[in-house]
Amino acid sequence: MRDISRNASKLKPEEAFIYLAKALELQKKGREIISFGIGQPDFQPPKHVIELAKKALEEGYSGYGPSAGIPELREAIADFINESYGSDVSPEEVMVTVGAKTAVFMGIISLVNEGDEVLIPDPGYPLYESAVIYAGGRPVFVPLSEDEEYRLSYDSFAEKISSKTKMIVLNYPENPTGSTLTESDVRDIMEEAERRNIVVLSDEIYDRYSYDAPHCSTLKYEGWRNILYYVNGFSKTFSVTGWRIGYLITDKNLVKKLETVANNIYSCPVTFTQKAFADALKEGLEWFKPIFNKFKERRDIIYQELNKLEGVRCVKPRGAFYAFPNVTKLQEILGIKNTITLVEKMLYEAGVLALPGTAFPGKLGGGHLRFSFAISTERIKEGIRRIGEWIDRQ
Repeated sequence: MRDISRNASKLKPEEAFIYLAKALELQKKGREIISFGIGQPDFQPPKHVIELAKKALEEGYSGYGPSAGIPELREAIADFINESYGSDVSPEEVMVTVGAKTAVFMGIISLVNEGDEVLIPDPGYPLYESAVIYAGGRPVFVPLSEDEEYRLSYDSFAEKISSKTKMIVLNYPENPTGSTLTESDVRDIMEEAERRNIVVLSDEIYDRYSYDAPHCSTLKYEGWRNILYYVNGFSKTFSVTGWRIGYLITDKNLVKKLETVANNIYSCPVTFTQKAFADALKEGLEWFKPIFNKFKERRDIIYQELNKLEGVRCVKPRGAFYAFPNVTKLQEILGIKNTITLVEKMLYEAGVLALPGTAFPGKLGGGHLRFSFAISTERIKEGIRRIGEWIDRQ
């Protein structure tokens, strides 16, 4: 077998899946593992959405569809977004994709040229760096300060802008830190990007998990069509990570060009799931309120419990379902030099999985762990208890 191409070899795996495989292997051997690893909601998809998917299959939504998505879903997304954020999105400015991840990847490889600089949060979701390098661009990491609750504020990125800056990547609420942006942050960033003609790729997949204040979307910015490439999806809110339906919103002329890119990659998104979500969005998200409240309770619990551990310091996450504690002091206490070793020892000795901060590109992930609290409160408490007892045994 020949080696893969130079471009393909630039892509990096998402380490969350690597550690998931390790945890599953231990479970096969009879170990009971509490996993704070993968970012996947633990509730079942709403029954009415499952029924809508079955109904769509029965109605014949099982063949090819338009590469940009079926009209019913594009219209439903536009209506849903406009109602949510007071925007003025039209269906022609919406494109349905095979998951939000594909929307991010297509946007970066379609807009970034050789030598272009892209500002990326540090630490940030691994796909951003991987796609930029694949496209021939240069990632420029913008440090997120623990003292600022890991916000990507205007001041934190403005000094990184150069004449080569093509794109700014926003992700809020953010993976892995759980941070979010204020309304003034969003306005300042969008105004500066428009003034400098810089594309803003805004990944807002966790918009429904904003605990302390309503999510302020980039789509509320009046001049969004000039600069914005907005990404969202259904995986996190509807707990359908395997259904692979995301979407993007941008200038309609760019949508037409991206439709050709999508056609060459995957032909079209799955049609019966599209029809299900087109109908589900019309029914609203009232059913999500108790789930949101449950996740907010989990946020409060994991924040409190992590800060009780010796050598651990945790900023209160404002959104998503991730906590990003600083464990530098813990590593010093235990004599462990790097975070990966800490993660391995916790997994194999305590039966608890968290991800090393180094799994998230940039320079600031070392000395941190990412905990996904998309598990029950009982499991959260048990997992932190195990870690505490393991620390005491060292």
